[in-house]
Amino acid sequence: MVEITDRDFSVEEIISRMAKPEVGGVIIYLGTVRSFSEGGKVERVEFDADEAVVGKIRDIEKKTLKDFDVEAVAIVHRVGRLKVGDRILLVAVSAAHRQPAFAACMSIIDAIKGIHSTWQREVYRSS
Repeated sequence: MVEITDRDFSVEEIISRMAKPEVGGVIIYLGTVRSFSEGGKVERVEFDADEAVVGKIRDIEKKTLKDFDVEAVAIVHRVGRLKVGDRILLVAVSAAHRQPAFAACMSIIDAIKGIHSTWQREVYRSS
């Protein structure tokens, strides 16, 4: 499941969708807007996703399901103007065993981080 949204999302709802009898665990990563970056003090972060970005995220999901022994993947990414503390990204991976779930989750996060530079803009506070 890939969802790009301008609204906040329910972590609990996504976890409940991933629960199945054959699943031994669901690994969750929740990324939020932090107050600092290498560029300075962050006021907000802006994300503008076009179809190319959405396609790349769908490709990440497909590759993960192919390359790792996991049951399901959920990737939810917010777009628009996000303030410090807002949720940006949720990655959830369910699997029978924790090792492939953790590995798949890390792989997804790294892949998404790799494409952030094409659609993320940090806005800094003026001191």
